[in-house]
Amino acid sequence: MKPKLLSILVASVFVPALAQAQEPQREWSGSISIGVRDVGLNTNDPSKFTEYRDLRDGASVFGGLELRRRGPNDYLNAYGENIGRDDQYLDLNGGRYGTYKYRVYSDLMRHNFGSGPGALSPFNGIGSNVLTATLPNTNPATWNTFDHSYKRHNFGGMVELQATSPWYFRVDANEVKRDGINVFAGAKGTSPGNGFMDLPSPIDYTAKNVSGEVGFSNRRGHFAVNLLKSTFDNGNETLRWQNNFYGGLDTTMLPPSNELTRLGINGNIRGLPVDSTLAARYTNQKTTSDVTMLQNILSTPASGGNPATNPSEPSFKGDHRHTTWSLSLASRPTAAVDTKVYWNYDKLKNESTEMIFNPSTTSALRAGSTDPRVNCANVAGVVCEPEAYHYTKKNYGAEAGVRLTRNDKLSAGLDFTHVDRLRSDFEKTKETRLFGEWKNNQLDWLTGRVKYQYLTRNSDFDENNAAVFAANPMDFYVRRFDLANVHQHLVKLVLDANPVPLVDVGFEVIYKRNRYINTILGRTDDQRQEYYASFGWGDPKAIRVLAFGDIEYTTYDSNHRVGLGDPNPAAAPTTTTYNWSARNKDTAWQVGLGADWALLTRFMIKSSFVYMQTNGRADFSVQPGGATTAFRPIENFDNTRRLSLNVKGIYEYSRNIELTAGYAYERYRFSDIGTDGTKYVVPGAGGAEAYTTGQFAFQPYSANVVYGIAKYKF
Repeated sequence: MKPKLLSILVASVFVPALAQAQEPQREWSGSISIGVRDVGLNTNDPSKFTEYRDLRDGASVFGGLELRRRGPNDYLNAYGENIGRDDQYLDLNGGRYGTYKYRVYSDLMRHNFGSGPGALSPFNGIGSNVLTATLPNTNPATWNTFDHSYKRHNFGGMVELQATSPWYFRVDANEVKRDGINVFAGAKGTSPGNGFMDLPSPIDYTAKNVSGEVGFSNRRGHFAVNLLKSTFDNGNETLRWQNNFYGGLDTTMLPPSNELTRLGINGNIRGLPVDSTLAARYTNQKTTSDVTMLQNILSTPASGGNPATNPSEPSFKGDHRHTTWSLSLASRPTAAVDTKVYWNYDKLKNESTEMIFNPSTTSALRAGSTDPRVNCANVAGVVCEPEAYHYTKKNYGAEAGVRLTRNDKLSAGLDFTHVDRLRSDFEKTKETRLFGEWKNNQLDWLTGRVKYQYLTRNSDFDENNAAVFAANPMDFYVRRFDLANVHQHLVKLVLDANPVPLVDVGFEVIYKRNRYINTILGRTDDQRQEYYASFGWGDPKAIRVLAFGDIEYTTYDSNHRVGLGDPNPAAAPTTTTYNWSARNKDTAWQVGLGADWALLTRFMIKSSFVYMQTNGRADFSVQPGGATTAFRPIENFDNTRRLSLNVKGIYEYSRNIELTAGYAYERYRFSDIGTDGTKYVVPGAGGAEAYTTGQFAFQPYSANVVYGIAKYKF
């Protein structure tokens, strides 16, 4: 948002305060703080430590403020933290009771991915949308370093008028700006064996959102109409980069600029018969874009180097119409019974340009598929005409709760979901979900609840549509787990206890299992178990100790195949055609301990210790008679260890001055098969080598932070 607009908004906020100068005196309170910290960082790449926070190595200054004003008719709040830093946050809000309220805010954040020696690239022109290089270049010592990060700034405000109660009017506006560099990957050829390039891509995104709402609200109901207009602009919609496999500058399409308009209407009516509330909501959303089509694309020299794509239109005009309806009726027939019935409808209609491509059969741009959804066989006169994605989703259900006694409540519900979509494997899906829950607080010192849920999903897979599987025959046996047939069991137990004064105990268990039915190749089973316990003891005014522990187990089982043919198996395996299976195991656990100790009347010590660890493993088994090379287990599948310690003392020097001094230690270790032993260049022949930037490869760090803060309160 422009500085001039910022000035206007700030001025408009304070005008009402000046106009009310003759009203009774208001009470002011708040604080101003300034701090100094010194960070000692030991790492090859500080990006993981500073991923979402501005904690630079060395000494630095930071500050914050709080401001509150309370009057008989109005109020004002101002807040700021990390002022002058990359993670600065500012908020100003206030209003006049029953008349208006307002808010202006600014939120900064830098997302760091890699910097220093960890982020290298052979490309020149990093930061622009044209990346050039003399390739091959297998010597990273000659590469360029760059800052793999982008800064996000969200600035906006809100004004709501309530003077015409029960009517109100509200306007919200904000601008989200992202600037910097992110790394994408570009394939150098048509096969994974042709190599790839990590591409430092410019980030120049701007999203502007403006919405207005008018509504009516009283004790009998509520009604509101909201209109949102959102625009997204990308300063670079294409990225040109050197591709030495084909030779020449390749083109990668980046997110296109687009516009969104949404109308929302919602309301409810209360006080209906049997103490019912009827609620409804309607939204109609349109998203549009306009993308210039590439007339030529880099390809094999045999195809002419830059063969024509021959699109039917010079530009693609995206047009998505998204409509939703929802209706619910919540009732209370008796003091012991409550019910709810609901219905939801969600439809995405795709009215985008029906783009048709007719490249030459010698261009190597045809998919070679007879799939009628693509219709792109490598035959003259048969054009490439993909269909536009769309779906219709219907969801309805009912819930009921019965209070058996004053301390026992039993709830149950039944939910149905039907989806029709355009997708090559599953075009129709039906889901049924049934749950039951029991809550009990029979004992004054113990409350608990247990919930069980069963879900079944059935998706239609057209096994008779041979044309869909002509180009990739093994897809006939693959069932992708996001929509595959499944039976799910979920159990959740929660207990909270206060057995004696100043003692709190909590315990929670979650168990979920998915069994995928009729899946030959793909995920066949997964389950998750989580156990959490917490303990608290003591008086916050004297000494208070808190402890917790959490452990989570997750496993995924899947079946796969090397080579073609029926995997059931119908034929004896060979060393090049066989089945294999995998089991992925993830274990994550953490423990924590915290203590607050009022050592003196004006002196408080606060401390915390947290240790977290994750371990991933993949085990393999191969069909007897299959591969001659043993499949070794992967034992470092995203393994992490994080330890953090924080101790600080807070001293109230006087009624107005508070002094804080503290020390923090943090250590992080990371090991993963995908990044351990990272090589900037993976060898290949004929320009098929792969080039990486080293992102995520140098995450481990240790940090010592010493800080002091002086706060003046008024």
